[in-house]
Amino acid sequence: MSFVKHLIDSVGSASSAGDEPLEKPDAWKILDIFSRLMNQSIYVADFSKGEFLYVSEHPLFLCGYSAQEVKEMGFSFYEKIIAPEDMPVVMDVNENGFRFFNTKHPEDYREHCYLSVDFRIRQEDGSLILISQRLVPLQLSHDNRLISTLCFVTPSYAEGPGNAVIQNLLEPFQYQFNELTRRFDRREQNQLSVREKEVLSLCVKGDGNQFISKSLNISESTVKQHKRNIFRKLGVSNTSEAVYYAISNRMV
Repeated sequence: MSFVKHLIDSVGSASSAGDEPLEKPDAWKILDIFSRLMNQSIYVADFSKGEFLYVSEHPLFLCGYSAQEVKEMGFSFYEKIIAPEDMPVVMDVNENGFRFFNTKHPEDYREHCYLSVDFRIRQEDGSLILISQRLVPLQLSHDNRLISTLCFVTPSYAEGPGNAVIQNLLEPFQYQFNELTRRFDRREQNQLSVREKEVLSLCVKGDGNQFISKSLNISESTVKQHKRNIFRKLGVSNTSEAVYYAISNRMV
């Protein structure tokens, strides 16, 4: 028996389906499954109406509300949860980020882009937690303007709010937001050496200097030197920030 036939027969439902056309899976149901499977908070925002088309049940973004309550509140929900001190930064990033998407690049370019920004949101118990929101263009208008976006919310391990970037996954550089000039400036991403990537990959796993030195057959002082080089190239100050940066930017 071929692998393909075995795979189909193993499901046990192919024969019962007959010749009936199969319905396409509902897009929101797919996002529900993805949210649960990847333990991610996801929502879809409609900027033409100020509404949420979809909100996952993951608690991080909900801040004590239900997904239905968030949908009913629409964009006013942002004003309830975003820390007032962080609101100006988020507004600046959104305004200039959307201008970047709307005016500077064709649709096929934007399909590979995302806008990321860190800010604090208020949880049900009143505490503030720093999150990273990654926004992906989803739908454009007839005149090539942004209508809706797919958004992913995860905990942030950065030192504080801001850290806004626009990244095209096909390019080796980023556009970083400058809060003084209120512009997204191009920044080349320094390439890590093979050894630095090996050290960083072990850091992502949570391994300490001693374990890394044994795994790579190098001294602990060499491990520390590689880490210093990694921090310098990534523009971070410690291992936690380096790990967060590497994961966020798909470097490992």
